[in-house]
Amino acid sequence: MTHNPFDDDQLEHILNNAPKLSDRRSKEEIVNRLLADARLQDSVHLQAIQQPIDDEITSQEEHSAEQTIKKEGRKWPIFMSVAAVFALTVLTGSMFMNNHDTKMDQANAPETSQYSTMQEDRAAKSSMHDNIMESNIVAEHSRIMSLRSSVYEDDLTDAVAFHIGLANRDKESVPMTYIIPNERVATDFGKKKPTTLQMYEKYAPKIDEEANGFTNYHPYKGELKEKGDQLVHVLPEQNDYDVAAKDSGEYVGTIQDTFSDSEYKEIEFGKLNDTESELSNEEEASNSMALTSSNHFNYYLYKDENGVEYLSPDSRKTFSTVTEALVDMRAKNDNAYVPVIPENITYTVKEVAEGVIVTFDEPLDLTTMDVIRATQLIEAMMLTAASFDQQVRLDNVVQESWEGFDLKNFLPKPVGANKRYMP
Repeated sequence: MTHNPFDDDQLEHILNNAPKLSDRRSKEEIVNRLLADARLQDSVHLQAIQQPIDDEITSQEEHSAEQTIKKEGRKWPIFMSVAAVFALTVLTGSMFMNNHDTKMDQANAPETSQYSTMQEDRAAKSSMHDNIMESNIVAEHSRIMSLRSSVYEDDLTDAVAFHIGLANRDKESVPMTYIIPNERVATDFGKKKPTTLQMYEKYAPKIDEEANGFTNYHPYKGELKEKGDQLVHVLPEQNDYDVAAKDSGEYVGTIQDTFSDSEYKEIEFGKLNDTESELSNEEEASNSMALTSSNHFNYYLYKDENGVEYLSPDSRKTFSTVTEALVDMRAKNDNAYVPVIPENITYTVKEVAEGVIVTFDEPLDLTTMDVIRATQLIEAMMLTAASFDQQVRLDNVVQESWEGFDLKNFLPKPVGANKRYMP
């Protein structure tokens, strides 16, 4: 730091305002301490004191001790005056410099404080920005997840899927997929993995079907039990289950949506005797239905009486090939199910080793559609391919990604349609 030199007025002011000093040390002690101070060896003031003393000692070496003492005594006041002025100058100069430095530090303090405040503000803004970014990412993820109506493997990191078919007002079944946390399953069943029937008996009664716009249909009346890889439904004497309607009907549809692709290959039906809890005879026991091989559907849009939309098979119509099922999705039927494919959109289907490829005849710009409708189109095709245990890729789409789906590659195979959380 650069300091300005003293002028006479400043020095006079300092000397006049200097505190009154008192020192009980002897003059000799003060001079000796000054002479011994290494920091003052180059001082011209100290040399002025040192030289007369040396000269006086040299000139009086041959005189008597009494005369030497007298002469030295006469010079002491002069020497001490010079020393005192020098000491006072050093002291007051140091005080002035310290005071000047203090004022400079104080002058700089606001700037330092301001810098510190700026740093804190910058850190706070950075933290706020990070929080906003994180919040936006979470919100975007939640938005994407809300637009996706199906369940995927990513949804089941710490959970399991429970499938069930709910009967609607049109006496058809709508497939629902409930997510249940692993922790809850462990609490309900312990360490042993529950069977599909055990899951149904535990969780089906907890679903308020009527509150969700469906018919109060579950749990089934009668008795359900396991027999190897078969499921047996022992029906009560009086029931309105349409067991004979193998190709349609709410009972058959709910059974397929609830127990298909489980550990059970088929389901047998029979009636209870008046007094026995067994099937009445072998003929009724042979009345069975496959739970896997015939469940190849395509998916349409269904709206319930509350206005809630679901992706669901159209009247349980089955197909022999995935190409046939995907092409038929454009067909408009005279019922409650609406195609998810707009009439002006056409495409071709090709089956390859990796899955099935849908190529649109004209570039498909998804932004020209409602975002929900565009997402439903994609997921309906994914669900249709999944019913054949295949994946689908959509070609000639303007966008390379949509709501988290990578459209450049084969899309993931959904675990189930219409995601819900177990109450």
